[in-house]
Amino acid sequence: MAFNIGPHREQMANINMTPLIDVMLVLLIIFMVAAPMLTTGVDVNLPGSTTGKNLTTEALTVTLERDGRIQFDDQFVKEAALRAQLRERAAESRRRPVLVRADQNIPYGRVIKVVDAIREAGFTQVGFVTQALPAPPPEKP
Repeated sequence: MAFNIGPHREQMANINMTPLIDVMLVLLIIFMVAAPMLTTGVDVNLPGSTTGKNLTTEALTVTLERDGRIQFDDQFVKEAALRAQLRERAAESRRRPVLVRADQNIPYGRVIKVVDAIREAGFTQVGFVTQALPAPPPEKP
């Protein structure tokens, strides 16, 4: 926009920031609403734990569903393919932790087979993902 200012009638150009700020705020709100919808995963009924910790490192995740399917790297794989993919990842870095998310109704032997596959690939840090349960109230003496 140009304005005539003062007796010399010079023009001054300014940018109106209000429309730009409005557009940026609308985009911010859209991304804030859409971001939680972008995280997808398998719905697993995890067992609870009151002593579990939040792991903030980037770990590989192996998920065992109730129907027996295995998910690794956001895709469902057979056990043989899981072993091959784990060996490939172990060649990159064996120090990376691997987290196992298993439905609480999965037979224990099935979970151990997957853990054995992870360890055979060369990973030494294997953890289990649990649901956080509220801590029990302290006992009074």
